[in-house]
Amino acid sequence: MELALQALESQRLVMYDPTKKYYFLQYTDGAGNKNGTLYNEPGGPGDQYFWDYRVPDAANYFISSVLNTTMSPFVDGTFTDDIIFPQEHGGCPGNVKMNASDVLAMQLATSVANGRLIDTAVAAGKYVWAAFGAEDGVGSTPKAATCAAWMRARCGANAAAYQKTAITQGCDPNNFNQTLASFLITRPPIAFYGFGWESDMKDWRAEFLWAVGEPAGLCTEGPAGVFSRPWTYGAVTLDCNKWVAEIPTA
Repeated sequence: MELALQALESQRLVMYDPTKKYYFLQYTDGAGNKNGTLYNEPGGPGDQYFWDYRVPDAANYFISSVLNTTMSPFVDGTFTDDIIFPQEHGGCPGNVKMNASDVLAMQLATSVANGRLIDTAVAAGKYVWAAFGAEDGVGSTPKAATCAAWMRARCGANAAAYQKTAITQGCDPNNFNQTLASFLITRPPIAFYGFGWESDMKDWRAEFLWAVGEPAGLCTEGPAGVFSRPWTYGAVTLDCNKWVAEIPTA
């Protein structure tokens, strides 16, 4: 959200267009007046300007250009980070002589632009990864010692409410079947399971292609410490007492 990157074609298109200089942060006189010189923090992918979301045209262009990259039928959505200005570039405000009110205005404008991006993506049938519940990573998965408590927070009386969220859940390669079972037993309609947004083919598991069908009910517990959920090809079960999972497939 913070940076316009030379490496991205749609952003490069306006970064070097002199008629679009007002889209980006510039050095100021300390009173909020831009002096025409763009602020740049070059990085690995080349030039890195800063979007000025206080400018409506800049916000509109960013949202439309990002959404356009998701229009392929092979792309489900997109990912954003660095939403709170200046999240990873703390020296930027001082370098361009932004005062405290300027920074607050930028933060608010960035937050509004991010919300608009999410709403626009959802309306187009796409998603923004960062808008999902923050359960990404191995730390979000149940362990043998925490299994029953983790499952109960999402099952039984809590199951219906949990189905109203959208989540990403990390998997534990050392307890893969158990964490996969916990995902299948508790997952809401919109959910993703894997190693995180930065994972690549080295993390691929054959289990990702397992056909389990569709859920036919919600998570229940019984007997104590044993959690299950009916799926098309049978009940997925996680026995927290024994730390053993059963996942029927086609």
